[in-house]
Amino acid sequence: MRIGLSVMMLLAAALQAGENLLPNGSFDEGAKEALHWEKTDNLTSFWRNDGQRGRILELDTRPDRKQVLAYWKERKRNPDVSAPKAVIPEEPLKSIGSNEGTALDSVLLDVKPGQDYKLSVDYRGAGTPFVWIKGFMIHPKRKTLTDCYQTRLAPPGGAADRWRSCSITFRPTPQTVKMKVRIYAYWPAGVYWFDNVRLEEITPAEAAELRRKRAETEEKNVN
Repeated sequence: MRIGLSVMMLLAAALQAGENLLPNGSFDEGAKEALHWEKTDNLTSFWRNDGQRGRILELDTRPDRKQVLAYWKERKRNPDVSAPKAVIPEEPLKSIGSNEGTALDSVLLDVKPGQDYKLSVDYRGAGTPFVWIKGFMIHPKRKTLTDCYQTRLAPPGGAADRWRSCSITFRPTPQTVKMKVRIYAYWPAGVYWFDNVRLEEITPAEAAELRRKRAETEEKNVN
């Protein structure tokens, strides 16, 4: 019994949150914009103050698709252009969420070969968004970064007024040298909120335990 208790205590300690490799995963650093993240477009993506949590990310996929695409095109030409007032179509299938969706990216991060990682996020919204890990390798001829790996965390949908936490484990391919986090929302057209994005190094044993717990949770949800 003592041995079993010791093992359980060690496992619990190992599963505690380690160093967050993602700078400013809480979004709280920075003045108008969160440091180490893309700028929000203020039409489909916004920095909000939650009051209790501090700064959070809001993604809104309700605005009219044509309006959003025209604004994004203009924004590429002139990054300082002001966002228009959102047009919300009566028909959700005309929203940006029914097609492209909207996203926000982190800075690029180094990848440690053969390392297991844990990606976690706090999320609120009625639909199921994606939090992607996008991996990049050095192109053998062009010597520039090119896509080579991706995986995603898909938080379960639920009551839009309740925060939920979700996590996955992953190990990038051996060719992957850089990675970034992409927070993405699309359908159903609506408003989605995110906070406390964490990226941690974990051991193979911790990765296996996380996969086991996730499988148990998914099985319970199915049953």
